[in-house]
Amino acid sequence: MKNSFSKMHPVTNIVYFSAVIIFSMFYMHPVCLMISLLCAFVNAVAVSGKKAAFFGLKFLLPTALMLIIINPLFNHRGKTIICYLPWDNPLTLESIVYGFATASLVCAVALWFHGFNKVMTSDKLIFLFGRIAPALGLVLSMALRFIPRFSAQFKLTKQYQKQITTCGKKSLIRQIKTTARVFSIMISWSLENALDTSDSMKGRGYGLKGRSAYSRFRFTRDDAASIAIMFSEVIGLIMLIIFGGVKYRYFPSFKGNFSDAMSILFYSIYTVLCLMPIAINGMEGFRWKRLQSKI
Repeated sequence: MKNSFSKMHPVTNIVYFSAVIIFSMFYMHPVCLMISLLCAFVNAVAVSGKKAAFFGLKFLLPTALMLIIINPLFNHRGKTIICYLPWDNPLTLESIVYGFATASLVCAVALWFHGFNKVMTSDKLIFLFGRIAPALGLVLSMALRFIPRFSAQFKLTKQYQKQITTCGKKSLIRQIKTTARVFSIMISWSLENALDTSDSMKGRGYGLKGRSAYSRFRFTRDDAASIAIMFSEVIGLIMLIIFGGVKYRYFPSFKGNFSDAMSILFYSIYTVLCLMPIAINGMEGFRWKRLQSKI
C-alpha cells in the first residue's frame, strides 16, 4: 500500500506522533496499552514492512522479557502474595502484571519512535525547527541520520578490518584489538562527519536572520482536515480522563473501569487516533483506484 501519510505536511506528522507517543507514555490502562502496542506495530509494518517485525523480535522481545522478569524481583508492592523469594521478599501478582504493563509501554513507545524515524525525515525536522530553533532542528536531523549511517559504516569498517587481519593466526587478543580499532575508527568518523555537517550548514547561512529557504511542503485541505480530526480526538480523550471515565490502578490492588460506556467510548476514540495513518493510506488508495476506473 502506498504510504500517503508520510508524504503529508510535517506539521500533520508531528502532531500525530506527539499525540500517540504522549498518550502511550503517560496512560497505563491495560486496554489502552494493548491498543497502543498493536496499532504501533501495524503502523510500523505499514512503514517498514518486514524490518519492523525483525526489529520487534530482535530488540523489543528481549527487552520486554527482561522487564517482565526484573520488575517482580525489585517491586514487592501489592496485596496478592503468590510466594516468597529466597531472600524473603514477597512475589506479588500486582508486580508481575505491572511488569507486563511496563514492557508493553516500552515496546509501544519504541515502535512509535521507529515509525517516527521513518516518517519524520531530516528535511522535515529542519523545516519545522529551522526558523524557531535552528540548533535543535540541526541536532535532531543529525541524530536521526546518525543511527542508520553509523550502522552501515560500522559494518563496512568491520569487513575491511577482517580482510586486513585474515592473514596470520586468529586469537582472542587479536579479535579484541580488531574490535577496539573498529570502534576507534568509528568515533573518529562520527566526529569528523559531525564537524563537516556543521561547517557545511554554517557556510550555507543556516540559522541566520532573514535567510530564505526552499520548501517542497505544501499545507493542503487534507492536512487541515486531518489535524482538525486529531485535535478533536485528543480533546475528547482528555475530557474523558478529566471526568474519570477511564481509570485504572495496579497497587495495592487492581481497580479500574473496563466495560462501562465511557471506557468503551475512550477505547474507540483512542483506536481511531492510533490508526489514522492506516485510514489515510486506505482512503488515498481508494481514491486512486476510483480515478483509475474512470480512465
